[in-house]
Amino acid sequence: MNNNNYCVIMAGGLGTRLWPMSRKVYPKQFQDILGCGRTLLQQTYDRYSRIVPPENIIISTHVDYTDIVHEQLPEVAKERVVHEPAFRGTAPSIANVACHIHALNPKANIVVAQSDQLVLDEERFIDVVGRGLDFVADNYKLVVIGIKPTCPETRYGYIQAEGNPESELFYKVRTFTEKPALEFARVFVDSGEFYWNSGIYIWNVQAIIDTMSRCLPDMMNVLKDIYGRIPDRDARRRQAYDLYTSFPTASFDLNVMERADNVFLVVGEFGWADIGTWDTLYSTLPKDSEGNVTVAGGSLLYGCKNNMAVLPKNKVLVLQGVEDLLVVDSGDVLMICKNGDDIRKFLNDAKMKLGEKMA
Repeated sequence: MNNNNYCVIMAGGLGTRLWPMSRKVYPKQFQDILGCGRTLLQQTYDRYSRIVPPENIIISTHVDYTDIVHEQLPEVAKERVVHEPAFRGTAPSIANVACHIHALNPKANIVVAQSDQLVLDEERFIDVVGRGLDFVADNYKLVVIGIKPTCPETRYGYIQAEGNPESELFYKVRTFTEKPALEFARVFVDSGEFYWNSGIYIWNVQAIIDTMSRCLPDMMNVLKDIYGRIPDRDARRRQAYDLYTSFPTASFDLNVMERADNVFLVVGEFGWADIGTWDTLYSTLPKDSEGNVTVAGGSLLYGCKNNMAVLPKNKVLVLQGVEDLLVVDSGDVLMICKNGDDIRKFLNDAKMKLGEKMA
C-alpha cells in the first residue's frame, strides 16, 4: 500500500431519518443496522483498511461520540480520532481534518468516506478508489465518485458530467444539483449525463486546502495559521477546537464542490446505497418471496407483502394480512407506519410531546 494514501471516515452525523433506532446519543453509524454483526462504522473501517494503510485511517466525529469510536474501533489510536466540538456541517469538518493530515504528510492523497453506505461489490469498489488515489497523486484535481442512477431518486444529489472523459476514466464535472424535485430528477436520469453523488471524495491534500481557501477564506486562514504556527500536534488541535465554534455552519457540497472549477467524476459501479432512510434500506436488503424484510429478530408473517421489520435479536414479531408496513422496535419506542413515511415528522412530534429524551 502507498504510505501517502489516507482515508477520512466521516462519522459525526445524527441520522435522524432512521429514528427511532438512530438517536442523538447513539446515531446510526454506531449501530448494526444491517444485522450482520458489525456496525456501519466498523464495516466502513474494514472496507477502507483494504485500500490504505490502517494507520492512515482518520475518524472525524463529534466530540460526544469519541468514546463510542474508541470502543468500536480500539485498533485506531486516539490521535487518529479528530473530533468536532460543535455541529458546524461538513465543510468545517473536512477543512479541519485536511489541515491535520497536511501537518502529518504534505504529500498525502485522501479519500473521504461516509460511514453509512452499503457497498455490495468490494473488489470493484477497491479498484475504483485505488484508481482515484493514483489520479489525484499526479493531477491537481478533486474527484468525486458518481453512481449511475437506476431511478429518479430525489434524496440524492446529482452530478452532471461531460460526455467524454478528459483523462482515462475521469470526466470533467459541469454542475452539481442538490436533491432535485421529482420532475427534474426524471429529466436528469433520462439525459444520461447525470450521476448520483456518492459523497465519496478523493484528492491530494494540497489541492483541497487550496480550493477551500478560495471558497471559504476566513475559516481556512484561521486553520492554516494554527497548523502552520504551532509545532506541537496536541496544542494546535486544542487551539483549532477552541476556535471551531466560531466557524460558520457550512455544507461542503454547496460551499466548495459547487464552486470549484477543478472537479472530476469517476463512475462507480459496485452496488452502492446510502443508508439514509428506512425505505432506502428496504430497497437494498434481501427479501422473501412476498417482498418482506426482517432485520435481526424473527418474524412470523401470514399473508403479508412488502413489509420491513427491524427488531432486537430476542424479539419475535407476528404480522397477518398487512402490506407496506415498517415496524421498528428500538429501546423505548415501537414504531409502526407506512414504509416511506417522513420519519422526521414523528421524531419532531415525539420531542414536542414527550421531551428531548426521544431524540
